[in-house]
Amino acid sequence: MTGIAAVETERLVLRELSEDDFEDIHEFKSDLQVVKYLTWGPNSREQTLHSLRKQIAFQNEENRQIYVLAVELKCTKKVIGNALFMVRDPDFKTAEIGYFINSNYWKKGYGIEIVNGLLYLGFNIFDVHRIYAICDVENAGSVKLLKKIGFRQEGHFIKNLKVKGQWRNNYLFAMLSEEFINRTENVVFKSK
Repeated sequence: MTGIAAVETERLVLRELSEDDFEDIHEFKSDLQVVKYLTWGPNSREQTLHSLRKQIAFQNEENRQIYVLAVELKCTKKVIGNALFMVRDPDFKTAEIGYFINSNYWKKGYGIEIVNGLLYLGFNIFDVHRIYAICDVENAGSVKLLKKIGFRQEGHFIKNLKVKGQWRNNYLFAMLSEEFINRTENVVFKSK
């Protein structure tokens, strides 16, 4: 599978990236608040363009395993974030997810929609068994979001990732396909 169909949530569309997304993407990739817990950034315009082109190139890879998606507001078509879905072990049907959002759109429930969209993509489209996410222990927003959605905390890594010159601690969260199916709060999604 190379290209994927867009996934719609109530207010968002998770879709393949295009170069037309550059200005919106640079807005959040150059924001220190957004990239605080990431290994890169804040980006210059050149760095954003280089990374965008590299991520678009993934769309043409044979046996594609990395999907970096635009998070687009349905009402305005503005790209407010990126969603990441990576097939980590096809034999054991395991994938990793990640996400970040323009800081102007924080605390509006978009993170929950993004993660639910990624879970739908992983469990219903890719038929994976297990999805995990790793986040900085100080990233209170992501920790709260993952727990609220039903992820289990499975690990606590000590000084395992160097971010902006500092060794950082991370939590590992995961969800199994049967846990996703049995959630009391399953959301309806559409694939375009």
